[in-house]
Amino acid sequence: MKNISFFIISLCIYFFSFHFLQNIQNALLITLLFTTIISWVTNLIPSYQTSLIFLFGTLFFSLEPKEIVFSGFSSSAFWLVFAGMLIATAIKESGLTNRLATVFGKLNSPSYFKILVSLNTFGLLFSFIMPSAIIRIILLVPIAIGIAKNFGFQSNSKGYIGIILGLVLSTHLSAFSILPSNLPNMILSGMSESLYSYKFLYSHYLLVNFLVLGFLKTIVITFIIYYFYNDKVRQKSKNDKEINTPISKDEKTVSIVLGIMILLWITDFIHHLNVSFIAIIGVLILANPSIGIIKEKNLKNLNFPLLLFVATLISFGNIISSNLFIKESLQEIISIYNFSHNSFLNYMFITLSSTFTAVLTTQPTIPALFTPIAQHLADITNFTLDQILMMQVVGFSTVLFPFQAPPIMIAIQLAKIKYKEIIKILLILGSVSIVFLYPLNYLWWKIIY
Repeated sequence: MKNISFFIISLCIYFFSFHFLQNIQNALLITLLFTTIISWVTNLIPSYQTSLIFLFGTLFFSLEPKEIVFSGFSSSAFWLVFAGMLIATAIKESGLTNRLATVFGKLNSPSYFKILVSLNTFGLLFSFIMPSAIIRIILLVPIAIGIAKNFGFQSNSKGYIGIILGLVLSTHLSAFSILPSNLPNMILSGMSESLYSYKFLYSHYLLVNFLVLGFLKTIVITFIIYYFYNDKVRQKSKNDKEINTPISKDEKTVSIVLGIMILLWITDFIHHLNVSFIAIIGVLILANPSIGIIKEKNLKNLNFPLLLFVATLISFGNIISSNLFIKESLQEIISIYNFSHNSFLNYMFITLSSTFTAVLTTQPTIPALFTPIAQHLADITNFTLDQILMMQVVGFSTVLFPFQAPPIMIAIQLAKIKYKEIIKILLILGSVSIVFLYPLNYLWWKIIY
């Protein structure tokens, strides 16, 4: 029945699209895009099946060149996820995860709220050090799992889910307020420089966005998670023998390799090595037969459906951002709106436009779609170009569905959290952000601009 429903939805979207567009190619593209989104949101059929249908359909109907259709598999993000999954396995296999978990396990009189505050603060601060959200997720999720179990929370218990989601959201969503910490930020920065010769300053970007979209959002995340997932801490009795066990050779090896990788990631502005290249070198070292921490069985146990989804999601975004019809349609839709003399209403329209467009196009494509029309929006709204560009940050920092952001999808797959749990929290957090944080951010801008 699910398969039948999938094809019925596809046919309905096609006939509806063709009725208005009168162009087979555009109607087919819209059909594939919307059917894929609906399937990802509802999990109507498995995500890997949806991914294969999308890739095959786009290629079969020649909707885009094969270089763009399969661009996800050649992207550095895909290989970063591939390498990151193996690195996460090495951290777990070496026993380093449990050792790191004991650091948080030493909290005095830990309450669930205290655990959340500590972890979420750590996740946000880690965003200043580690520039890639995918890397942060891959490194932190195994540690979060270890911490949750160290406090006695079993998989898929309320406490377990809350700890994972709190750390993931605070280190990903709040990090949109820190310039180099997420991919959409860097796309926005790069396109602004190439189109308008406008260079973002790290300090200015932080001043404009961090107070509301970073600091306050982390507080909101913490309270929402606590409200829905508050659980009784069942801290295990401390085994002094276990805690005082000498660091093993494997733990030392993984720590050294990981430390060098983090150092190289942080200093990429000096050596300009690609983050995925550094990750793969780290995997090669850990997989070397003389070291043998990453073994053949670890490759066999990789989550290939997740890798396929990540590659398809990247291709999905590239197809949208490179398609002229979609770009022109977006500009026409925005031009329909009559901007008023009320700057707050204009601000809300632009930010909400980017927020809800991201539901259809994923987060990284927002800068590619909105940056080219930023100067036009500035001219007709009396906002500065800088303000219009920053409104995109407000928009794409709000994620309503997990498929919009690959790091979140990777996190729930690694932690084996049910899809409905993350959707519930994202929709609630998104609603709170739109109703309260967006207006607060506007007031903050009135002070600093």
